Amino acid sequence: MLTIKENWNPLQRELKNALACGDAEQAKAIACQLHGLVHTASVSNRREKTFQDEILGDVSERAFRHLCSPKYQGYRTLAFFVFHMTRIEDICANVLIANDKQVIFESAWLQQMNIPFQDTGNAMTENEMKLFSASINREALLAYRRSVGRKTQKIIQRITASQLKTRPDRQQIARVLSEKSVLEHRDSIWLLDYWQKKNIGGLLMMPLTKHQILHLNDCLEIIKKGKRISQSC
Repeated sequence: MLTIKENWNPLQRELKNALACGDAEQAKAIACQLHGLVHTASVSNRREKTFQDEILGDVSERAFRHLCSPKYQGYRTLAFFVFHMTRIEDICANVLIANDKQVIFESAWLQQMNIPFQDTGNAMTENEMKLFSASINREALLAYRRSVGRKTQKIIQRITASQLKTRPDRQQIARVLSEKSVLEHRDSIWLLDYWQKKNIGGLLMMPLTKHQILHLNDCLEIIKKGKRISQSC
């Protein structure tokens, strides 16, 4: 089984070093490798299972939608975490890095997923979380995630050395808000300030790779907690 300590952390350090040294080709290769590990294997054409495959591959419908309260995070579900980290990837890769159209606005993904939410979900209330998690079409969500992941892989590969040190401009940041991908709510709006301070190299680190492994770990904790509860009943 893949482990964070043995498989992820060394690569994350290598990415950080490559960015610091200005080695664009090495940075892009490592970023693609890390990014591939937080998606299902088909996104990067891997033969081996990824972190996502190992953590979410055998999750039941009930467990996928079950509301849990992880430490420091408020009420969350596996469905929410998958959506949340995919939306943030879609925004950062397509708007802030590539200055392109978000995947969510293609192929009627909102209708396919059966949800009214297109923002990152940071400001969801407990009741909204329940509604979202009960309503979302799981297969459509995972298909949307695969589509985002495949496009991100191409975006990373096209980044040039000079782009790595550039930051999103005001128009790109404004687009995120105008497209209602981030809400004008205190639990959401801070993301814009956070992202605009990062250059493209920084966005490769966080959120495109590190943010997702953090939330896959959250998913793993929810799954473990659910198993402990089931065993105690």
